[in-house]
Amino acid sequence: MQKSEFYDILMETLEIESVDSLNESTVLTDLEEYDSLAVLSLIAMIDEHFGKRIPGTEFQKITTVKSLMDLIGVDFE
Repeated sequence: MQKSEFYDILMETLEIESVDSLNESTVLTDLEEYDSLAVLSLIAMIDEHFGKRIPGTEFQKITTVKSLMDLIGVDFE
């Protein structure tokens, strides 16, 4: 998967309009779109696109886009 594909999927999941508002250091809780529904959408996205189930205790450790990528274990080409 290309990094740009991951960002596209993440932006669609979080319903983010602006490409400029998302990078590896983006703090997810700082995003206006990040709420409890977004968390559920992320859980579904991770399962659907990456075939992984993240335990709630691990999911709570996600703070940035980079920490999300690390937890999922995304391999970029």
